Amino acid sequence: MKRTSISSLKKKAWKVFSEYIRQKYADWRGYATCVTCGAVKHWKELQAGHFIGGRRNSLLFDERACHPQCMPCNVWKHGDQIKYFRFMQRAYGEHVIRELESLNLVDKQFKKEELESIIKKYKPCP
Repeated sequence: MKRTSISSLKKKAWKVFSEYIRQKYADWRGYATCVTCGAVKHWKELQAGHFIGGRRNSLLFDERACHPQCMPCNVWKHGDQIKYFRFMQRAYGEHVIRELESLNLVDKQFKKEELESIIKKYKPCP
Protein backbone atom coordinates (compact mmCIF):
# COMPACT_ATOMS: atom_id res chain seq x y z
CA MET A 1 0.00 0.00 0.00
CA LYS A 2 1.43 3.36 -1.07
CA ARG A 3 1.81 5.93 1.70
CA THR A 4 0.59 9.45 1.05
CA SER A 5 3.13 12.18 1.73
CA ILE A 6 2.51 15.23 3.90
CA SER A 7 3.19 17.38 0.85
CA SER A 8 0.54 15.71 -1.30
CA LEU A 9 -1.99 15.77 1.56
CA LYS A 10 -1.32 19.46 2.13
CA LYS A 11 -1.82 20.16 -1.57
CA LYS A 12 -5.14 18.27 -1.57
CA ALA A 13 -6.23 19.98 1.65
CA TRP A 14 -5.48 23.39 0.11
CA LYS A 15 -7.48 22.50 -3.01
CA VAL A 16 -10.63 21.56 -1.08
CA PHE A 17 -10.22 24.44 1.40
CA SER A 18 -9.72 26.98 -1.39
CA GLU A 19 -12.81 25.74 -3.21
CA TYR A 20 -14.78 25.85 0.03
CA ILE A 21 -13.75 29.47 0.75
CA ARG A 22 -14.63 30.66 -2.76
CA GLN A 23 -17.98 28.85 -2.75
CA LYS A 24 -18.82 29.93 0.81
CA TYR A 25 -19.08 33.55 -0.31
CA ALA A 26 -20.77 32.81 -3.65
CA ASP A 27 -24.42 33.48 -4.35
CA TRP A 28 -26.85 30.89 -5.69
CA ARG A 29 -25.51 31.43 -9.23
CA GLY A 30 -21.92 30.83 -8.13
CA TYR A 31 -20.78 34.47 -8.15
CA ALA A 32 -18.68 35.98 -5.36
CA THR A 33 -17.08 39.35 -4.74
CA CYS A 34 -13.37 40.09 -4.40
CA VAL A 35 -12.96 41.42 -0.86
CA THR A 36 -10.43 44.04 -1.94
CA CYS A 37 -11.63 45.54 -5.25
CA GLY A 38 -15.26 44.44 -5.36
CA ALA A 39 -15.02 42.61 -8.70
CA VAL A 40 -17.82 40.08 -9.07
CA LYS A 41 -16.79 36.83 -10.72
CA HIS A 42 -17.75 33.19 -10.73
CA TRP A 43 -16.09 31.44 -7.78
CA LYS A 44 -13.99 29.33 -10.20
CA GLU A 45 -12.43 32.55 -11.54
CA LEU A 46 -11.46 33.78 -8.06
CA GLN A 47 -8.68 32.76 -5.72
CA ALA A 48 -8.63 32.17 -1.98
CA GLY A 49 -6.46 35.06 -0.80
CA HIS A 50 -4.90 35.30 2.64
CA PHE A 51 -5.11 38.41 4.79
CA ILE A 52 -1.58 37.77 6.04
CA GLY A 53 0.59 36.63 3.16
CA GLY A 54 3.23 33.98 3.06
CA ARG A 55 0.90 31.00 3.49
CA ARG A 56 2.31 30.12 6.90
CA ASN A 57 0.91 26.82 8.11
CA SER A 58 -0.58 28.37 11.25
CA LEU A 59 -2.98 30.47 9.13
CA LEU A 60 -3.20 28.41 5.96
CA PHE A 61 -6.56 26.83 6.82
CA ASP A 62 -8.00 29.56 9.06
CA GLU A 63 -11.32 30.64 7.56
CA ARG A 64 -11.07 34.08 9.16
CA ALA A 65 -7.82 34.77 7.31
CA CYS A 66 -8.86 33.64 3.82
CA HIS A 67 -11.42 35.17 1.47
CA PRO A 68 -12.22 35.40 -2.25
CA GLN A 69 -9.91 37.63 -4.24
CA CYS A 70 -9.47 38.19 -7.94
CA MET A 71 -6.09 37.33 -9.45
CA PRO A 72 -5.02 40.96 -9.97
CA CYS A 73 -5.56 41.76 -6.27
CA ASN A 74 -4.19 38.51 -4.88
CA VAL A 75 -1.20 38.05 -7.18
CA TRP A 76 -0.25 41.26 -8.93
CA LYS A 77 -1.11 43.55 -6.01
CA HIS A 78 0.20 41.01 -3.45
CA GLY A 79 -3.14 40.82 -1.68
CA ASP A 80 -3.84 44.58 -1.84
CA GLN A 81 -3.12 44.66 1.89
CA ILE A 82 -4.51 48.10 2.73
CA LYS A 83 -7.92 47.30 1.27
CA TYR A 84 -7.82 43.78 2.75
CA PHE A 85 -7.05 45.30 6.17
CA ARG A 86 -10.06 47.61 5.88
CA PHE A 87 -12.25 44.63 4.94
CA MET A 88 -10.95 42.69 7.97
CA GLN A 89 -11.65 45.62 10.29
CA ARG A 90 -15.26 45.81 9.08
CA ALA A 91 -15.82 42.05 9.00
CA TYR A 92 -14.03 40.91 12.17
CA GLY A 93 -12.69 43.83 14.19
CA GLU A 94 -9.32 44.56 15.72
CA HIS A 95 -9.36 41.65 18.20
CA VAL A 96 -9.43 39.04 15.41
CA ILE A 97 -6.76 40.89 13.43
CA ARG A 98 -4.49 40.84 16.49
CA GLU A 99 -5.23 37.15 17.08
CA LEU A 100 -4.31 36.32 13.47
CA GLU A 101 -1.12 38.37 13.76
CA SER A 102 -0.17 36.36 16.85
CA LEU A 103 -0.99 33.04 15.19
CA ASN A 104 1.21 34.02 12.26
CA LEU A 105 4.21 33.94 14.59
CA VAL A 106 3.63 30.27 15.43
CA ASP A 107 5.55 27.62 13.51
CA LYS A 108 3.17 24.84 12.59
CA GLN A 109 4.00 21.41 11.20
CA PHE A 110 1.06 19.37 9.99
CA LYS A 111 0.62 15.71 10.79
CA LYS A 112 -1.02 13.44 8.24
CA GLU A 113 -4.06 13.01 10.47
CA GLU A 114 -4.60 16.78 10.68
CA LEU A 115 -4.49 17.18 6.92
CA GLU A 116 -6.80 14.21 6.40
CA SER A 117 -9.22 15.81 8.86
CA ILE A 118 -9.09 19.13 6.97
CA ILE A 119 -9.76 17.32 3.69
CA LYS A 120 -12.73 15.53 5.22
CA LYS A 121 -14.11 18.74 6.77
CA TYR A 122 -13.97 20.86 3.60
CA LYS A 123 -14.56 18.24 0.91
CA PRO A 124 -17.98 18.76 -0.68
CA CYS A 125 -20.59 16.12 -0.06
CA PRO A 126 -21.23 13.87 -3.07
